[in-house]
Amino acid sequence: MLKQIIAIILVGFISSLLCTTIELDQQEGTCKPFIDFYANNLVSAEVAGQGYAGVADVGGISFSNINPASFDIKNDAQIYYEYGLKNDVNLFSDIVSDGNEVKSYRSGVAAAFSYKLSEYVRAGIMYTAKSSYSMELGEAYNTHNGEIIETFTLSERRYINSVNIPISYVLEKFRFGIGLNLDIYHSEINNVYRLSNDSLTDFYGELDFLMFRPKFGAIYSPLQNLSFGLSFLIPQEKKLITNCGMFCLEYDKNKFPMEILVGTKYTNSKIPISVLFDYSYKQYSEIPEFVDSNNFHLGLEFAPFEKLHIRTGMFTNFDIRNTDYTITDGLGDEYDYWQDSETFEDRKFLTLGLTYFWRRTEINLAVVDNSLLTDSDVKQTYAKLGFTVQLAHP
Repeated sequence: MLKQIIAIILVGFISSLLCTTIELDQQEGTCKPFIDFYANNLVSAEVAGQGYAGVADVGGISFSNINPASFDIKNDAQIYYEYGLKNDVNLFSDIVSDGNEVKSYRSGVAAAFSYKLSEYVRAGIMYTAKSSYSMELGEAYNTHNGEIIETFTLSERRYINSVNIPISYVLEKFRFGIGLNLDIYHSEINNVYRLSNDSLTDFYGELDFLMFRPKFGAIYSPLQNLSFGLSFLIPQEKKLITNCGMFCLEYDKNKFPMEILVGTKYTNSKIPISVLFDYSYKQYSEIPEFVDSNNFHLGLEFAPFEKLHIRTGMFTNFDIRNTDYTITDGLGDEYDYWQDSETFEDRKFLTLGLTYFWRRTEINLAVVDNSLLTDSDVKQTYAKLGFTVQLAHP
């Protein structure tokens, strides 16, 4: 057994020495926001039900995904768990034979614990599977005399998990927060490349890396029933290397853009109804084939009973492709980078949700769907169930 372990270590060490690095003047593809409209798991069952608007709202620790200043603890501590599902979709079916089937690889799960350190300070830790997909890209073939002699199954998958430590500070009309967020990336590519004799051979690449991306937030409440919120995710750059066995692909620095959220919440003092509005900006134009993302979120919350809150809302997810972007081949001919496809559309999502309070437990349900507000063959549906348990010292 010991000899086998030593042999494996030696093989891995020798392989790393023999690995040829190929430098590429481009960014790594799976870390670009090509299909983020599907991959995002929209974690937080409570926020999802109200149009995914909540930058100026205050709730449980799941709110810290939107704004680290938003989360609060009613008693001494809090436990949170959420499980979410999203449907499989078929992309690019209008330009690719049978389309590319995308599956909900590792759907949205979150688990968290938070504690009230003092009258003013709350802190917690949360694990989130916040983005995921698994895409079947079809098949490629080697042929001889018109007959298929070898078949290659093509695929791509990616998931982003995160470990976040949100800390919020409450001071009269102000709330401040910071989210110490560590993203854990993993992606795999199964594809082919062409040899000198014009035949195809397997290409497999795997990418793993960590990225620290802190988020800052604040909420100001000039009146008891009115608040304004802001959150800011700092931009990052990182040089990525995909391991392909005996060679490595070293990409140009990938850019992970700045994100800004601003919003407001107003609660009617006579009727138990709240209105929320958020504006989301992401600086995707730092990546040349994309444009900046500008989206809007509208939410309503109605509390007909003390133990029951009902939510609804809508939000946009506009196309972020730069359709004017072109590429030039080796002969100097210029081509459009993006092919026209109905897969990329301006999406509008409708949301429904509710919270039921049972003793110290909050049960949250939410459904997010684009079928009614978007005329698209790509139908997206998210279903979420979350539990928040408040803990108190005996």
